[in-house]
Amino acid sequence: MLERKVAKRLILSLATWRNLVSFIHIDPAVRADVQDIESLVLDIDWGNGVDPATLPDFEMQARQARYRLVATAALQRNIRDLFLGHHQDDQVETILMRLIRNPSTSFLGLQGMAEESAIPCCEDIRGAHEVEQYEPLPDWLFHIDGTVSNVSESKRGINFAKQVTVSRKGGLRMHRPLLQFPKSRLIQTCKDNGVIYQKDKTNDDPTLTLRNAVRDLRKDRHGSNNEQHLPRALQAHSILQLCEHARKSTSSLMARGTEVLRMIKVDIFDLRCGSMTMTVPKNFVAACETDLAAGANALARLTSAISYQSRDDVPTLVPKERVLEFLEACRSPRSRSLTIQKVLLEKPDNDTVNSEDNQVRWKLSRPPMRSSEVKSAEQRFRPKVDGFSGEETTGTSQMDLDTVGGVWSDWILWDHRYWMRVRVPDTASVPEVHVRPYRQSDAPYVFSALNKEDSIMLRKILAEAGPGKLRYTLPVLTYQNRLLLFPTLNVLVPDLSTRDPGTVSIQCPLLDWEICYKVLDQPFIVEQARAIRWRNAVVRRDGDT
Repeated sequence: MLERKVAKRLILSLATWRNLVSFIHIDPAVRADVQDIESLVLDIDWGNGVDPATLPDFEMQARQARYRLVATAALQRNIRDLFLGHHQDDQVETILMRLIRNPSTSFLGLQGMAEESAIPCCEDIRGAHEVEQYEPLPDWLFHIDGTVSNVSESKRGINFAKQVTVSRKGGLRMHRPLLQFPKSRLIQTCKDNGVIYQKDKTNDDPTLTLRNAVRDLRKDRHGSNNEQHLPRALQAHSILQLCEHARKSTSSLMARGTEVLRMIKVDIFDLRCGSMTMTVPKNFVAACETDLAAGANALARLTSAISYQSRDDVPTLVPKERVLEFLEACRSPRSRSLTIQKVLLEKPDNDTVNSEDNQVRWKLSRPPMRSSEVKSAEQRFRPKVDGFSGEETTGTSQMDLDTVGGVWSDWILWDHRYWMRVRVPDTASVPEVHVRPYRQSDAPYVFSALNKEDSIMLRKILAEAGPGKLRYTLPVLTYQNRLLLFPTLNVLVPDLSTRDPGTVSIQCPLLDWEICYKVLDQPFIVEQARAIRWRNAVVRRDGDT
């Protein structure tokens, strides 16, 4: 009875708050009655002549397009909380679908939909998972550790002294307040209170999607959701018990993984190249040997801070074999190098930080790019478009009033690691600015364009921030195929034809740029942020020498 009162209150509240709540409906172009719904209707563009119902992976493509449309619409309207209408029947269907697709799935795949979560499929939409505005590194440090005070960033350098920083966690949150209620109860509550509801007739076609087929399977021969004809293991009560057990198991795994991660000390995080140096004590190895699952979770979360994997592809566990390989490398006195989840882990020969405690130092970095990755890593900037008018916009920097004027590009996510945007004099210049990896063939031009002093400086920076092949994973910005700058290093490359460093600001079309590393919200980073040596500009605290 209490649950019914809650459902009634929520439905009536939504009906009452129509002027305060935005209703968004995504039309997959397979319904004929969508025009009768009073809400913001967003259409999925499948391309000319494409019937979405005939696509073999229609359900997955529709899901991705739906979330991306909702995220974009929400951000344009300054909406941060999204309330979805998924109910208990949807939850049961989701778990049954996962069992059908992968009968041997672990408990990790049986948790169903969460009551609150981040929005999926939107990694490259700035603001979906992070605060959109650029924030200097000292400000980011203060937000995650309020005890950090008297922090200053060097004001020397170009680009209004802006340096590569870290994206602060934020963005959109999805809420599913109706998961505990079956659909029948929600419908009855609407009927009892005179609330009009719309039925999606495409849900009745069992041949359209797997979910529809599962939904049809759960109906009895009279078309109702009376599950008595199903084996007990397939009935809602059993499926929901399975879901609850999976959630408890996952929660336990994450807690154990967090405790293992806290044993690691992060010494250096170099934002210029996205590398991390850490110290691994012997008790970490012992803990992983005792609880391999916790070790697998710890390694997955550890490598996620550096990996160029898509956010949606980051696993909860790394394979057992990779955990054992890493532990063996920790015990070995020899130098070792291995790759886990698209992260290169390197241990120098006999590099024991403390022989008595047998602590070992590791460096994590992006592996050298393959030729296919180099090609896909070249992106062009796009003018920022106003979400309401559809027109290109001009903007002002978040940092300094002196940057007024020009046109900001939209944010782009490069290599799943760096967010960046540029400001140029006019809209036509924006698509001419590209970002790509630094190449070995760039070196002759770069060092010929720089004067002797700047060449020496850049060589020193590359030796520290990009030793060996790591430098060929650094982003560079180009304009009409001319290399302009290293945005993470804040090094401008003058136009070789001018031979006059004093004219760089005239020759370079960039008025401003902002670059942020991806969100770093793992506890082992957040809890150590105060002690980590962050490398980009010079960051000073009271007491530093």
